[in-house]
Amino acid sequence: MRSKHYVIGIDGGGTKTACMLVDMEGSAVACSTVGGSNHQIDGLSAAMENVCQAIDDVCGQIGVKREEIGFVFLGMAGADMQEDFALLRSGLKRALGEIPFEVVNDLWIVFSSAAEDDWGAVSICGTGSNMAVKTREGKLYSVRALRYTLGNYGGGHHLAEIALHHAFRCEEGTGEYTRLVEELPALCQCKNMQELAMCIYNSNYRYYRDYNIPRMVFDLAEQGDAVCLRIIEEMGQEMGEMLGRLIIRSGMEKLPVPVVLAGSQYAKDAKGLLLRPFVEVLKTYVPDARIRLAEDPPVFGAVMDAAAALGKRLPEETRENLRLVARQTFS
Repeated sequence: MRSKHYVIGIDGGGTKTACMLVDMEGSAVACSTVGGSNHQIDGLSAAMENVCQAIDDVCGQIGVKREEIGFVFLGMAGADMQEDFALLRSGLKRALGEIPFEVVNDLWIVFSSAAEDDWGAVSICGTGSNMAVKTREGKLYSVRALRYTLGNYGGGHHLAEIALHHAFRCEEGTGEYTRLVEELPALCQCKNMQELAMCIYNSNYRYYRDYNIPRMVFDLAEQGDAVCLRIIEEMGQEMGEMLGRLIIRSGMEKLPVPVVLAGSQYAKDAKGLLLRPFVEVLKTYVPDARIRLAEDPPVFGAVMDAAAALGKRLPEETRENLRLVARQTFS
């Protein structure tokens, strides 16, 4: 049997799971994307099935057996509380068998993929929202990253909920006019807002998640819809305040803190409708914050962390090649 010199990085999100397998020389690379693996959204069973499918896909592409895998590093959305980690580790142990693995919240593989230094702050705004701070001494500060009720704010699902709220108020005559009231039914394959309301109600408020409402909100905002503009701006402001206060809590507000931003809502914000208010508010708390958008897919960070877990650092040329493959495949 060949030696266990293959590593796998996994970025498990709410809508998709990205997986990348490499050998320690970078001469063999395989990539796969399957369905979501956030256990809070998809359930533990479906999450584990998708993780296993992704691993089997990449192994099958280059003829690697599971027993040849030296380490799997997983950054998982939904890994928020100690109970989440206990559940995920139990599920992954059953799913992966004897393969060594580590699981962290997905924001840390974003940090690994983009941070120039081993300290700073990271904010994710994708399907959900999360943020954390790491000091120069290695101390971590984070949020629960659960739902609005438990203190969180932001992300695609939250954006869709706010948009629906305002669309239904418009339709009922209790809120400001927005084109959402005309565009949402067609997007969600309904005849009108009443049918959409019943679809959402009868699905235990999950029906709308099958449709890209956040993209519609951004598109309408760019076209001048006042309600959509306000929704996005307020989300940026709230998230900027949250991260600013978290950095203050870490005691680093007077430092030039590196801040990494990642996630689909940041990435699709070509006009800066979300980013501008985020940065403006954040800098009222941390004036010298150095903000950058992550350019590399988080799964690249997971692969680097997998190699590091084996006590190895890939050569710089190999890292650049893998970075290029990750960008071409997952961006």
